[in-house]
Amino acid sequence: MNKKLISIIIPVYNVEPYLRQCINSVVNQTYRNLEIILIDDGSTDNSGKICDEYALKDSRIKVIHKQNGGVSSARNIGLKFASGEYIGFVDSDDFIELDMYSMLLKKILESKSQLVVCNWFDGMENNWLENKRFPIKEKVTKNEALESFYWCMFPWNKLFKKDILKDISFLEILGYGEDTLFCFNVFNKTDNILCIKTPKYYYRRNDKSALNAHKFKKIYLGFIDVLQKEIDYAGKNNLLELKNKIYNHQLHTATAWLGFIALEKEPDIESASILIKYVKKNLIAFLKTKAKITKKSFILLACINFNLASKIYKLIYRK
Repeated sequence: MNKKLISIIIPVYNVEPYLRQCINSVVNQTYRNLEIILIDDGSTDNSGKICDEYALKDSRIKVIHKQNGGVSSARNIGLKFASGEYIGFVDSDDFIELDMYSMLLKKILESKSQLVVCNWFDGMENNWLENKRFPIKEKVTKNEALESFYWCMFPWNKLFKKDILKDISFLEILGYGEDTLFCFNVFNKTDNILCIKTPKYYYRRNDKSALNAHKFKKIYLGFIDVLQKEIDYAGKNNLLELKNKIYNHQLHTATAWLGFIALEKEPDIESASILIKYVKKNLIAFLKTKAKITKKSFILLACINFNLASKIYKLIYRK
């Protein structure tokens, strides 16, 4: 087992307060045969210097400095340079248990799987809660994995056999939801997925994420089309539960973004029009959801007069 090289890809961008904890948790893994790839994605704080500092201390660490291009760009470069037979991802503001990769590799070899997934803790600082929505079954098919994990499609709690990632990368032009698409495509390539209920990863809750920060970028719009392709796939394969999950995700995302645009000082009318066109087709379905009455009223008015809806929405939500 010790001869198997694991490449761990860590995209780094302005995470100086958390970076040492992250790197320490990786370099001190009980499984030692690691290739640790730190991709400094144009950090403007001391993150890049910290990466170089660790590389001088540990020959297993490779540091790549690049212009800022986003987490997908950084991960793709990591995949390009990874030489391990197995691939893992860690986000630079998170950290992991010291035996995480020892356990994941042991399980993936025993089961002859191409992909193993472990449970995780979610929270901040000393307030970590174990995720309770993890599958009960140890072995799942790709369709079971898609249905069980759709709400949490991210690469960082997984160990991939490198072969399964052939011809799969993170879609850089998407700007939002790249993790979901990446994992969706990976799950589709295997029918032998192992689930470890023991949590080994600590996901740091980030209030500055796109949906939490109330920010919208035009590049995000492509995610609606991606979700539609996933809905079509689920429908063709008679995965009705999955189809409903993705549809609800698509509807929630579109209406959330419409609200974010409305709160902007100068709303992006072009993007709003595209989202309104989608929402109008699904308006009845949205009105049946458990969304707050203020949100439903805003969406209904936005479909009639977005400028007026935006002004009223600002009065309600702006302090």
